[in-house]
Amino acid sequence: MKKIIAVIMALACIVCVFASCGKKDDTPKELTSGDYTYVVLEDGTVKITKYNGTSDEIERDLPSEIDGKTVTVIGKEAFAGAEGLTVVNFPTGLVKIEERAFAESSIKKAFMYRSKSLKEIGAEAFSKCPNLVQVDMSSSLETVGEKAFFYCTKLKVATFRGNTPNIADFAFDACPSLVIYTKEGMDKVIAYAEKSLIELKYLTV
Repeated sequence: MKKIIAVIMALACIVCVFASCGKKDDTPKELTSGDYTYVVLEDGTVKITKYNGTSDEIERDLPSEIDGKTVTVIGKEAFAGAEGLTVVNFPTGLVKIEERAFAESSIKKAFMYRSKSLKEIGAEAFSKCPNLVQVDMSSSLETVGEKAFFYCTKLKVATFRGNTPNIADFAFDACPSLVIYTKEGMDKVIAYAEKSLIELKYLTV
């Protein structure tokens, strides 16, 4: 009987080993190119997962491609706490900025208008950026997440043009000097500004 039990246990161990070997690791491998750590997504595009740049003050054009692959996502906390960022120009093929991507960084101006595919700015993506003064949104933008620009106390200008995105609660909370610039007819932006008691001005062009 003991021999039978031992044989059964041995067979069970062998099955477990083969089952483990057959499992595929679906975690994307992190790679590094220049100032950026990234992963390749299932669709063959790139998500930037970490910024490795210096603390020297610099205007930064985020890459539209890394190693020949289109950059579509700025990952969670990829630039969080980064020093030295001043003006950041976002690439044309960008689709999403994930939560807390630039939180508590030194960024001063965020120009997203070149990004013709940007759909979403995640929750707290630019929260608590003490130097941020200007944000120019993409015309393709559909969603601004909760507290996306929370407690950016120096933020003076946020410009919306093109699509009229959904703006989550507290997206621009604690931005006492903010003026939102938009076009007439962008009802969701206008309603958000009025509800949040944010000064609103209309673009003439």
